[in-house]
Amino acid sequence: MTMLRAIADTIDRSWSSGFATQITPDLPEIDALLRDVPPAVTIRRCEGYAFYALYPELYLGAARGIPAGACVIGLRSIGTGLAAAVASASNADFWCTLRPIGPAYARHVAVGPALESELVARRHGTFVLVDEGPGRSGSSFGGAADYLEDHGVARERILFLPSHAGDLGPDAIQSHRRRWQRATRPTCAIDDIFLGAAPTGLANWFGDATGAPIAPLRDVSGGEWRTVSPCPDAPVDPGRERRKFLLTTASGTFLLKFAGLDAIGRDGFAVARLLYEAGFTPEPVAIRHGFLAERWMATDTAPDVAAIWPRVAPYLAFRAASFPVVAGGASLPDLVAMARYNIRQAFGSLADELFVDWPDARVAALVPLVRPVWIDGRMQRWEWIRTASGVLKTDAIDHAHGHDLVGCQDIAWDVAGAIVELDATQDQGADLIRSVMPGRAGAADLTALMIVCYLGFQIGWWHFATDAGSAERRRAFYRARIAALTAI
Repeated sequence: MTMLRAIADTIDRSWSSGFATQITPDLPEIDALLRDVPPAVTIRRCEGYAFYALYPELYLGAARGIPAGACVIGLRSIGTGLAAAVASASNADFWCTLRPIGPAYARHVAVGPALESELVARRHGTFVLVDEGPGRSGSSFGGAADYLEDHGVARERILFLPSHAGDLGPDAIQSHRRRWQRATRPTCAIDDIFLGAAPTGLANWFGDATGAPIAPLRDVSGGEWRTVSPCPDAPVDPGRERRKFLLTTASGTFLLKFAGLDAIGRDGFAVARLLYEAGFTPEPVAIRHGFLAERWMATDTAPDVAAIWPRVAPYLAFRAASFPVVAGGASLPDLVAMARYNIRQAFGSLADELFVDWPDARVAALVPLVRPVWIDGRMQRWEWIRTASGVLKTDAIDHAHGHDLVGCQDIAWDVAGAIVELDATQDQGADLIRSVMPGRAGAADLTALMIVCYLGFQIGWWHFATDAGSAERRRAFYRARIAALTAI
């Protein structure tokens, strides 16, 4: 905790000075602290850092108005580092972390006697609960606040530092919702601190690679990209899109898209370079502080399937050969369980007919044949564009490591996606399997199973989409394809 606070103090000084103060923590002090920690620590990938452009600097900004001497509590996992930033910015008297436990929508905290004594002794002061979210229930915030109230902290002394200014989600209990709506909840959005003209602004992060901006950034997040797309009616899921902006400089226009604040984001840039050099995707030019800059390919014409299809096999064959990974995402049995559940929600018990041909033994026999790769994960028609140099694939980097269970899979997942999304005939599908997976034992069976799993995933994904019109159109699309498999 001491080391984490020292790092947070350093980030605070750097950010507050506009990067003018670049003093690293004292290395001998860090070395001394490291003697007492294990050689390796396994942590979960933090969702906000990976997917939702949640920067510690946002919490530095939000924490400026917190009374000095507050007690700051970070809710693990991501709340650990964020609480360190809040403690630094607010000059907290005491800070600690708690792990919310229990069912997903009914979290609570269990506090040991020593820490409980510390918290109870400070019960007349200000408490600040720090985490990302809230999500569908906000029960992590709610459960921690329940604990504080149960131990003598007045409700008006409990502040929340979330990652957005919205209400609790639809699964929140009413007592939590009432408290949340009345509580002090300081927030700072990426738009507040990164979109200005200051040297620390996002528009200036790529100057060495793109040139200086000549116009304000244009926000194309949340489906706004459709206003500059040849597919203005493409379905969208705004709540789960990554932040993205258009940057205009004297050398052209560039798409700035959040790629993640971890090694996977940096690895994604390397993948993007190889795909571009092979002629399949637009040019990535740089990655800076979690955002990837890609040359924007303006086009008014969407390619039809006849133009896309000849590109699919060489594209997927290249991915299969170029991007193997050691650890895959969800196992085949887990994918089947997911698909069975989601399709049953749509079709009831009639959906079981779809899985008659996939008993556990047959699925298990395919498991050793799986070769996980960094998949594309988005084979829909609107993800392809026509340019002067030919048809290119867009949005090709993030989805193998997205905020879902799929992860890296056998290339059969993308083959299945192409067959479904591009409405391939049986002969076209068979040709695609042979071209992308030549000579592979069980390739046809594996792809057939992946088609079922892909359909189950998509119908579940669009069930939770926040754009109602897009969601219903896509669910209808996948329901029709599921029905065609078994004449349900």
